[in-house]
Amino acid sequence: MPSISLRAWASPFFTSLCGAVALGVFLGFAGPFGSFQSLAPPQRYAFWFALVAAGYGLAVATLQVLRPAAAFARLPGVAAAVVVGLVSTLPMMFVVAWALEVVFGRSTPPGRLVSLYLSVASVQLVIAAIAAWPVLAAGGAARPEEEPDAERFFARVPERLGRELLALEAQDHYLMVHTPRGSALISMQLSEAVQILPPRLGLRAHRRWWVARQAVAGWRREGDRTLIELTGGLTVPVGRTYLAAVRAGLEAPGG
Repeated sequence: MPSISLRAWASPFFTSLCGAVALGVFLGFAGPFGSFQSLAPPQRYAFWFALVAAGYGLAVATLQVLRPAAAFARLPGVAAAVVVGLVSTLPMMFVVAWALEVVFGRSTPPGRLVSLYLSVASVQLVIAAIAAWPVLAAGGAARPEEEPDAERFFARVPERLGRELLALEAQDHYLMVHTPRGSALISMQLSEAVQILPPRLGLRAHRRWWVARQAVAGWRREGDRTLIELTGGLTVPVGRTYLAAVRAGLEAPGG
């Protein structure tokens, strides 16, 4: 049998699963909300392990739904875990209401949903913190496909523009950000943006222009000029000093 490395045992995801199991053990032992008196130990542990597993799954699903949102991606780790906990409490509340009726025969009238939400939230916030641990350990709520440096750039871009870049255009000491949703000036120089954005996202095409690789629809010659055509109709000139690098970058596999 192959051995498991210490690094694997110490990975954030494994630690998260261990935390969920430990929480299930604790709740099964403590028997909160009347379960200690109502259930024998085997049933009590099974009851709480099932609820923790359901809460963990809902927290992970909620995290995946929220992560693409720009506002969520900029939240500090603790705040992101709290948001995940409060949002995932909504579906978890109905899971708990169903479990209470099946196991204890207790129905939950509409007038008690608020108190049930608060009770469920007291546990779900802990579960959400455990479930979000792999993301927090990797550097917060930012999406894994985006490096932290990219987050520094997008923090200055208006949310209405989204995160799908077309091109960046230098305008004096400012930068015009072009996306499929529109354009806006931000306080940044092109040289700074080029240093911040990962090279895989795009490349410098001109002393005044940077283009996103995924936005390039093609390029053409027009007299002695080379022009890059971007999706959405934008045309960007290629500077002579950048021509060789642009061709190499766009013709390379994955370019």
